[in-house]
Amino acid sequence: MSILRVASITEEAAGQAGGAPPSPSAVAADPRDLVARALAILSEESVTVDEARSSDVPRQRPDLGNATQYPDPPPWQRVISDAAQPLNLPLQWRTLSDGTEVPLPIRFFDAQCLLATFMTSLERAAELLKGTGLQTVVQEDGNAIVLLGCFEYRKTDIGPYNEVCLGISAVAPGDRIPACYVINLPVTTATANRAGREIWGYNKFVTPIDVQRDGKKFSTTLDDPDNALILMLEGTRGASVPIPPADVPTFTLLEGKVIKTVVRPMTPFQLSGGEDFVLKLGRSEHPMADNLRILGLDGARPALVQYADPLQSLLFPGGVL
Repeated sequence: MSILRVASITEEAAGQAGGAPPSPSAVAADPRDLVARALAILSEESVTVDEARSSDVPRQRPDLGNATQYPDPPPWQRVISDAAQPLNLPLQWRTLSDGTEVPLPIRFFDAQCLLATFMTSLERAAELLKGTGLQTVVQEDGNAIVLLGCFEYRKTDIGPYNEVCLGISAVAPGDRIPACYVINLPVTTATANRAGREIWGYNKFVTPIDVQRDGKKFSTTLDDPDNALILMLEGTRGASVPIPPADVPTFTLLEGKVIKTVVRPMTPFQLSGGEDFVLKLGRSEHPMADNLRILGLDGARPALVQYADPLQSLLFPGGVL
């Protein structure tokens, strides 16, 4: 699933919601070690179900060496290679209702992603948070953040698929770290749909999603299951600056409980203005289309756009708040 940099975008808003955002040390003593550990997970593609599951207890993965052993590492990887050490990494498995076994964290080995940040009124955002117990993160100008993520997952633990994420930056009672409450998360495969719903409670449905890129031009078209247009996001990325990867938390509801999950991107993004992008809504009567209309996003232009290709990331098991 997506990777929406809520924590970095809403840093000031977190203070308004109940205190200053935590320092990286609140998450780990050395963030570079987290990166090195996740890189080791991403590097191990050949573990079979029989190798990883000799019992119901998650098994320790073999020592994988350090990141400097990887052939021709890209510059962002070389930056953190000095933090890598021999690692023993646990891999969990979940069995879905159809018998499919899913490793956790789910590893996304090769993808492209564009994240668009929109602004909407607090009243519009609050409408979609009713019944969740979550509160909208208030921005300096009194508005709320809406995030739209467009993903093309070319190689993952659960196969290739496309995805669109619609979310609102929110906080939970007693938890001052903002996260993206995922309102809708359409995907193109049944396995991705089942895994997201059963493990995390992501509000997924299976539908056609087209993701296209030509240089800096990018577009995503999302239809509903009846082939009516829900949305089209298109535009051209302008001048950009690189930003380092950072953990992205999400909120979902699973069996009536709020689940907080960490998505860990491992590759940097390019950050640019969003004035050359536009979001157009179609005539679909799907609930996701209704949610976009409630947020007032027809014809809207994003404040920011973040892009990564290639993208590598990890989707960890969630926890009940």
